[in-house]
Parts: sequence; structure tokens; C-alpha cells
Amino acid sequence: MSRSVLGLLVVLTLVGCTTAAHTNTVSAQSIALQPGDVSGLVRCAGSGDIQTVIGREKSTDRGAASQYAVEWEQWKTQGATEAYFAAYGQTSTDCDALSTIGTGAPTGGLIAGLVVTFKDQAIAARTYRADSTLLGFGPKDIRFIQLVGGSVMTGTGTGLGPESVVGSGYVSGATYYFAFWQKKVVDSFFIAYDMPSAVAEGATRRVNQRMNW
Repeated sequence: MSRSVLGLLVVLTLVGCTTAAHTNTVSAQSIALQPGDVSGLVRCAGSGDIQTVIGREKSTDRGAASQYAVEWEQWKTQGATEAYFAAYGQTSTDCDALSTIGTGAPTGGLIAGLVVTFKDQAIAARTYRADSTLLGFGPKDIRFIQLVGGSVMTGTGTGLGPESVVGSGYVSGATYYFAFWQKKVVDSFFIAYDMPSAVAEGATRRVNQRMNW
């Protein structure tokens, strides 16, 4: 084998190793909402990987924790590998709306997202189309927007790819924005309450960009 060919093989091997290392660093947490996506908002203490979320929920709402645990087991059976929940509020009080200590809807604004990774793209697409629910995220959110006369868009027109749906509406003085989409081995679920559309849509785009690794 010539020295030049051997050198080329070494370079290709190093590139391959670098690419593999980069791929292995991609996780549900690295794709999920980041502080830079929602500048000025407070990260909610309820954020974390799904096992942490379920464990934390046991101390405040055992019924919900049990439901989430059952749902996650079903998702894992279907091929899910990771799930990460991230939420941000205008203030920490807004974050309380995520738990039983809250009084209901946030008084300011709230953004929350759930990212789930799967063994392969086919499983991610199949789960997305199945309209499954996890941690409260699911098809009921889009149905809510439709029932209140809001706007719903599906497919490539959303800017999130062919497997996507985006809905927005205004109800009882509050704005709602939902985005659910699948790309590669990832399903992403996003909700914004009483946030400017530019903030909600901008955060959605940034999450979507990280799904293009």
C-alpha cells in the first residue's frame, strides 16, 4: 500500500471517529430548549430528563407520576430511548403553574418543550403519527386550538418539515402556541402560553435547527 493511500485512510478514519463522536454527543437534552433560545426567561426547576420529572412528580401528585411512568414505559416499548423536558417562565412564579403548588395558569408567560429520541427514524415517524401522549403533551392541544377557532397548519408550510403541525389561538385574554414535529430520530413537542409570537416561533426554530445535526 502506498504511503499516500495509507495517509488518506488515516485521515478518513479520523474524520469518521470525529463524526461518530459528534453524533454520540447529540441527546434529547442537547436538542431541547436552551437558555439562549428564550433570553430573559427563568428556567423552571421542574425541567429535567423524564425519570427526574417523574420522580419529582411523585412528591406532589402521585397519580400524575404514575400515569407518566406508564406512558414512558409504553414509549420505550415502542422504541423511545430518551426524553427531556425543559420549561421557562417570565418569573419563577409562572413556573409554579407546572406543579400542584400553582394556582392555575401563569400570570406572566411560560414556554415548555419535550424532546424524545428513538432508536431509528421510522420509529420516530410512526410514534409521531400515532398521536401518543407523554407528560401531558399530545393531540388534545391541537384539538383545543381547533375548538376555540384558532389557526392550525400542517406539513411543510410550518417550516418544520413534512411531519409537523403548528397551532395558535387566543382564548380568554391569553395566547396559545403549539408545535409538534418529527425529524430524523426525534419527536419534539412545544407549548407557549402568553408569549410574543416572535419569541415562541424563534425558540421553535432554534430547537428545529438542532434536530438537523
